[in-house]
Amino acid sequence: MTALDLINKFNKDVWNHTDRMFGDTFDSIFDSWSKVQSFPFYNVVKYGKGEYGIELGLAGFNKKNVKVQYQDGVLTVSGQVEDKEKDYIEKGLAARKFFKQFALHDKAVVNDASMEDGVLTIKLGVNEPEEIKPLDIKIK
Repeated sequence: MTALDLINKFNKDVWNHTDRMFGDTFDSIFDSWSKVQSFPFYNVVKYGKGEYGIELGLAGFNKKNVKVQYQDGVLTVSGQVEDKEKDYIEKGLAARKFFKQFALHDKAVVNDASMEDGVLTIKLGVNEPEEIKPLDIKIK
């Protein structure tokens, strides 16, 4: 077994046991997400109680060529850069077409999306039911 095999096994074990690492709060927000690390790479961030976010690294993209859509509990992020007018000598940035989906818990809501310095940040929250208040009934 090579060092790379050990690193891949470690990464697989870490991602397969994410629920143990982040606790019940995280697990209640996300039913599941794309666990395969492929372009674009992303982070899942906890900002506070009931406040989460997904950050996607999108060097070479801007908000004009990225689309974020939320429908039926699925958050979809897609994008494509049309740069045929440039004549590249060497192209190292991965500005290829992409499509990534995240299955969110039914109580999750998408609050905001912003793009800054090649990072797309999608802020998520939890749609908690209002606290049930006692109802006083007048006796007739």
